[in-house]
Amino acid sequence: MITDEAGKTKLATAFANQAAEHGLVFAGLISAEVKLHMMQDVFFAVSRQMDWEADAQRFVEGMFRRHDYKWPLPGQPIALKEIADANQVDATILRREFNQWLTRDLMNDTGMAQDFRIALTQLCQNRLVPAGREGDTVAPILQWLRGELRVLSPLKSAFIYSKITRHNARAMLRSLCRWLRLAGHTGLFLTIDIRQITRSPAKGIDYAEKLGMEVESSLTQAPAAVRYTPGAVMDAYEVLRQLVDDADLFDGFFLAVVADHAFIGSDVKRSVDAYTALKMRIWDDVRAREDNPLAPMVVVDAGR
Repeated sequence: MITDEAGKTKLATAFANQAAEHGLVFAGLISAEVKLHMMQDVFFAVSRQMDWEADAQRFVEGMFRRHDYKWPLPGQPIALKEIADANQVDATILRREFNQWLTRDLMNDTGMAQDFRIALTQLCQNRLVPAGREGDTVAPILQWLRGELRVLSPLKSAFIYSKITRHNARAMLRSLCRWLRLAGHTGLFLTIDIRQITRSPAKGIDYAEKLGMEVESSLTQAPAAVRYTPGAVMDAYEVLRQLVDDADLFDGFFLAVVADHAFIGSDVKRSVDAYTALKMRIWDDVRAREDNPLAPMVVVDAGR
């Protein structure tokens, strides 16, 4: 969507409302804060906006309800023995059944990447541990999903041996969309503000100030806005192109990209003209007098 600053503010509110209305988990990225030319950073930024443990709790409770078992403390982790006692069944038998459910409904779901399934299985198993007594792998798994884990050694016991990189990050994002549906959501509503991409490094500083990133003292200086070289611009557009091409592979995924008029401007190094592969996927061959709301790219007037 092409719009100005005022239109962008209205769109942000409208997007959030639409996501809530349709049961979608809402996440928003800003190109001045996230390196959009690195797919793993895109995934990590989305991941940090997810409530992984709450969704694992929802998923596990849903499994027990579907099999006619009651959960004594809704919304909270609880020891398996307490669940067994509340349902008057043997704890050993209940654990075996629970592991079978997880295997069938999560581990065998090939719509998600293998490492993703392993990680989420660990989080789900942890819901059968009282609060405050989480396993040693829970914190590292969350850090791994959020891009905060420096080394993989804490995850060896969970049988996760690979980092999330630009080569598997798109598969991880697809897995997240699938997981959100399993956890009871409709899917993911992702907005990406790409206005920083079309600004030269000098103009990028001004844009950072608009985002409230003014430089304070040397001790409390806010993070500098991401600057995009012409090469990084091409890589960012390639990330968007790949998301467009993989649209049919994502389960419950709505992507809205917000840009300003510079995106369709005359700068051959930073406008969409810099990357024909993306332009061909979003540009209408025939332009009507008024925008088609179902077109892949529309211009939004802030006054509307």
